[in-house]
Amino acid sequence: MSWKSWIAFSAVCALAVGIAASHSNRSAADTPVVQQRQALMKEMGKQMGIINDFLQKGAGDAAGAQAAADTIHADAAKIPDLFPQGTSINDNVGKTGAKPEIWANFDSFKAAAAKLAELSATASTAAAGGDKAALGDAFGAMGKNGCGGCHQNFRQKID
Repeated sequence: MSWKSWIAFSAVCALAVGIAASHSNRSAADTPVVQQRQALMKEMGKQMGIINDFLQKGAGDAAGAQAAADTIHADAAKIPDLFPQGTSINDNVGKTGAKPEIWANFDSFKAAAAKLAELSATASTAAAGGDKAALGDAFGAMGKNGCGGCHQNFRQKID
């Protein structure tokens, strides 16, 4: 092989190694999944705020509270898919509070998301019926056993 061929071959190999290394070092922070789940959680928090404002301040109406509960219900079904393996707080993927326990107990994690879906459906039904007391009870359960059921076991608070 001539020295020109050798240099060209070496350059191609170096480029291939560099591309492979950049792909192998790519973290979940390079993909949108961590940002997608953070956006989803913020959206659910916003929807919880709509229901809370209706209950506590009389802001909005029952239809708005029902729509918020319906959004939470739909979003709860998306949660498990937004937590692929390798995106925990220990995986150096950016700012996330996802504990490794999620993947060690993924069936429990999925069950917690399903519980949130169930409780948000109950809140939606209560809002549709116009019973503010029933909505208040459903909202409390959704916060404590839905959101809290997951956050207590699977989320670490971060700054």
